[in-house]
Amino acid sequence: MLCALAVSTPVTAIERTLLHATLLRSTPAANSRIAKFPEAVRLVFSEQIVPELSQITLVLSSGDSVRLKVANDPHDVHTLIGTGPADAAWPGGPSKIVWRVLSADGHPVGGIFSFTVTTGAVVASTTPVVTPAPIRPAPADTSAALIAAPATSPTAAAEEKPIPVMAALFRGVGLGAFMIGIGVLFFGLTAGERRTLIPGAVVTSLIAVGTLLLVAHAIAWVEHISPTNKPTGSFISSVLASNVGRVELARVVLAVLTLWGIALARHRKIALGLGIACIVLSGAVGHPAAIHPLLAIPTKSIHLLAASVWGGGLVWLLWVARQDMRACEIEARRVSSIALFAVIAILVTGLIQTVLFLNTPSDLFRYDYGKLVFNKIVGLLILIGFGAYHKFKLVPRVETAETQRKLSRSMKLELAIMTVVILLSGFVAYVPTPPAPQAAIPTTTENAP
Repeated sequence: MLCALAVSTPVTAIERTLLHATLLRSTPAANSRIAKFPEAVRLVFSEQIVPELSQITLVLSSGDSVRLKVANDPHDVHTLIGTGPADAAWPGGPSKIVWRVLSADGHPVGGIFSFTVTTGAVVASTTPVVTPAPIRPAPADTSAALIAAPATSPTAAAEEKPIPVMAALFRGVGLGAFMIGIGVLFFGLTAGERRTLIPGAVVTSLIAVGTLLLVAHAIAWVEHISPTNKPTGSFISSVLASNVGRVELARVVLAVLTLWGIALARHRKIALGLGIACIVLSGAVGHPAAIHPLLAIPTKSIHLLAASVWGGGLVWLLWVARQDMRACEIEARRVSSIALFAVIAILVTGLIQTVLFLNTPSDLFRYDYGKLVFNKIVGLLILIGFGAYHKFKLVPRVETAETQRKLSRSMKLELAIMTVVILLSGFVAYVPTPPAPQAAIPTTTENAP
């Protein structure tokens, strides 16, 4: 998604750029002239930053570049601090800072800005650090920085890293199939004497497809956040050492264990419990992890669980209608009642997330994230219309064969629309939310030197 930044300041700013975490201010400041190098480079962002997967590189006037040691400010997880070798001498003149960070929502962001040192100076860092020897030229990963400079800038050109389409598809389809499989299993296990109608092969297939695609998504995500798109062993270790990496790994592990429970152990209750845990944990993946997590994560988890119940109920009814007409009458009323609560939960939690992630209603039409959310809202309203039609028009007369055929056809169409909404959800996770209403202190962004 494209984010709007302030343009009314004296320095040149990015008008629209592919950002998730926004650089608010820095020390040294962009385009500043300072007498000596600061003790440390400080970058303050709009979101929590993952230091294990972040980089700050100092490009000197000589053309040499040095990778700084980075860490979060112990008092502010939004601040990234880069320090150089103790007592190292740096030449004066124009220098650049090339930064690339991973925000807490799991998305890479990068940029470049310049400053000038009027005289040679010494970094007076009090913390002994070990950094790689200076290298020439600038690091290769700067070419992957997610930056887009304004067209009026004479020294910079647009360079955006596109949204990973395959990763988004893997996530949307994988999580959707997994959720529906768990939803079908839930209705089957709670169906009393009709639990013998559980479609074991269907549930296993849905969970298997979901698990495999979630594994594929994890691999594609790691490739996406890698500076070179070819992650090394050390980079993967860094990913697993970060909170965002551990959450993604835990979700994959839970999905695999769920597949084991349903396909190998053949213990459906264990599989259901593990599957629910996987869906709940999925609430901590993406934007909720970075934006108001104490509220966003639980509401996202409830949102996913409710969607699992809704989608699973549709598939369960379609299956039962093919197996037992009398059972279909009973289950249609039960599923319809439970689905009503699921729809209410989806509406409430969806509204909360919309309020958390959008600044104003106009964001629904100004930003790519808002447009996707708007399309999801439209899809949800259509699905609610189907649900109302089923509950008040068809379910009361479900005992007739003709009504059951109408219900089956209508539910298939509803499931198709739900599939489209699920696919949109996969892309929503990779599209940045609109920028905060307060204007960021802009930095000049340029191509890598």
